[in-house]
Amino acid sequence: MSTISTSFSNFFAEAELLITNALEHPEIAAALDALGYDVAAIQEGQALFDVARALYDAQIREYGEQHAATQAFLAASQQADKAYAAHRRLAKVAFKSDPQRQTDLHLNDRKPQAFNPWYEQARHFYTALVSDTAAQTQLARFKITLEALSAAQAQVEQTMSLKTAQKQETGEAQEATQQRDAAIDALDEWLADFKVVACIALDDTPQLLEALNLNV
Repeated sequence: MSTISTSFSNFFAEAELLITNALEHPEIAAALDALGYDVAAIQEGQALFDVARALYDAQIREYGEQHAATQAFLAASQQADKAYAAHRRLAKVAFKSDPQRQTDLHLNDRKPQAFNPWYEQARHFYTALVSDTAAQTQLARFKITLEALSAAQAQVEQTMSLKTAQKQETGEAQEATQQRDAAIDALDEWLADFKVVACIALDDTPQLLEALNLNV
């Protein structure tokens, strides 16, 4: 993206002023037309402006959606991890004399901090327990029912769905940024040429240059 010294809001405000006055001010339009910038040529700039602003708005919207997806994922993963941590600690007590289940449920392993290994460990934990009626009997004394295990398992699976949605929104936001930047680059390049021509066309009429905010 080319270097634009002003903020996006100022950039669009200045571009809109230039293009609108060039199209609507008869004297400016006549002077520009004499140097090849007729109405059709200036409307090309208007079209670039419209596309750039639309993509600017779209980029903001996409990043809002990404933020919402991230917050949903974080909330769900925190809730799922809280339930998993509690169930895991109670399972360590229930199966403290059962080395086979300790191994199978990864009870002697550390609970991962990174999402992917955490998800695999938690997913396997609940998958194993919901199909193990003998283990469920041992957990029942801690009021851990099959329904509770199934609900926690669903929470774990939801985190993966939300993580996938978050990654998709992140990709869309990044693509929207690239499209916005390309459109602003195209508009900025058009404006650079237009300003040079406008300064030449209106060199003897400083008040008209002022109308375009080109008081050089």
